[in-house]
Amino acid sequence: MRRIVAVLLALLPMAAPITAVAQLPAVDPAGQYRLIGPAERSDSRCIGRPDTPLCAVETLLACFARRDPALCRVVWPQAASLDFAGASHIRYWWSYRVAAAEQAAPDEAVIAIAGRNCGLQMAEPDCATTPAPPTRYRVQRRGNTWQVVEWDSNN
Repeated sequence: MRRIVAVLLALLPMAAPITAVAQLPAVDPAGQYRLIGPAERSDSRCIGRPDTPLCAVETLLACFARRDPALCRVVWPQAASLDFAGASHIRYWWSYRVAAAEQAAPDEAVIAIAGRNCGLQMAEPDCATTPAPPTRYRVQRRGNTWQVVEWDSNN
């Protein structure tokens, strides 16, 4: 029995690291959309807590949809001086679906999001139509959280 416990304890360090592949989201079926809007009306339950690659991307999407620079700073290092004071203060819905997810390296993933924004006054079902081509978000693990390091809409 001691020998079995010793072997298991010896193997623990090799099993401890969790790679990005274990946390990749499933691709959403065509025609199925998620919504990000006001805090009380968003489908995501992890905005502001980037514990997974998708949570990091959803936090960034919520930052722009809600015009909330504090959310950007949680997941995007370049947002340190971001201020929406000069931008339109109109908030909007973000209708999106996970179009693709792949592991790029042990602690790096790429999440492709197909989506579009529409005004908060638009009815939710009307918002979930005709997404733009996917935007690819590259995220990296930084300690116990994920950060968005770049995104690209030129596919």
